[in-house]
Amino acid sequence: MKKITVGLPVYNGENYLAAAIDSILAQTYPDFVLLISDNASTDGTGDICHAYAKKDARIRYIRQPRNIGAAANYNFVAAQCDTPYFKWAAHDDVLGPEFLQTCLDALERDPGIVLASPASVLIDETGAPLPYSPERGGNVDRMGVCWPPLPEQNTDLMAADPVRRFRAVMLNMFMCIEIFGLMRHAALLRAMPQGAFSGADKVLLARMSLLGPFWLGQDTLFYRRCHAQQFSAQTSGTYRAAWFSGRQDSIFIQQLKLLFAYCRTAIAAELPLSQRCACFYAVVHRAVSRGHQWQRLTGALVGLQDRQPYEPALKSALGTRNGG
Repeated sequence: MKKITVGLPVYNGENYLAAAIDSILAQTYPDFVLLISDNASTDGTGDICHAYAKKDARIRYIRQPRNIGAAANYNFVAAQCDTPYFKWAAHDDVLGPEFLQTCLDALERDPGIVLASPASVLIDETGAPLPYSPERGGNVDRMGVCWPPLPEQNTDLMAADPVRRFRAVMLNMFMCIEIFGLMRHAALLRAMPQGAFSGADKVLLARMSLLGPFWLGQDTLFYRRCHAQQFSAQTSGTYRAAWFSGRQDSIFIQQLKLLFAYCRTAIAAELPLSQRCACFYAVVHRAVSRGHQWQRLTGALVGLQDRQPYEPALKSALGTRNGG
């Protein structure tokens, strides 16, 4: 039995898909299944996938009969997993050759760890690292968007205390890179599903953080691509809502769903009451200090002093893949 399933949800990803698949097939740990779910693409994605599936028996290619939305496509590949470990992959990111082996070693050394994620860097369309701007305090892509520097040094994700881990997700995580780490499948099933709203990937990571520590590696083995065609480059709230859900939800409804999902996660945590209250307080702290949810829901101008130089990117940094 194979140990790892790599699930790659994709929609119209022909520009970078081949590079992503090549990096997965080139892993030094070879015992995995690559499951690609094509969300009714209208470009050359299907041809690329068929060609690779013919060459490598580890690849399973499934084409959805209609676009089911990004969240459903991500949930679909995770639900198909029948191995102990699972990893989501994006069509436009690249893995270092040692990614799977390094993360697998970490998970097998400590059965309490639920997710393993190596260090990451941001790359541009050509695969070159994004330049760092000291003036803006982050990495600037070709569109002029300033992204938070990686890695985020969020070491509390590795803490033994679940409240510290949950707070680390709520208050110190911006890019959600860990959603593409290698996960213990049993833990992922308890945290599923990923909701059909913007930011649902971070909600899932918050649930995972309550189940056990993360492992954060020091070696750079994940290359997250920033480009004009990706979801996070889109500014339309209607587009972003439809991308996740496959329907025309308003951004207002999306934000309500996100806020309520955080609250439910904190309240329903299998923790003593005092720790659940501490988690709920972290949710409130996040909403007030960043302000986006309260501003959209009430119009209050709160938390403006806490915004970072890379704030424009933060509004679109959660759920940044084209799996929809």
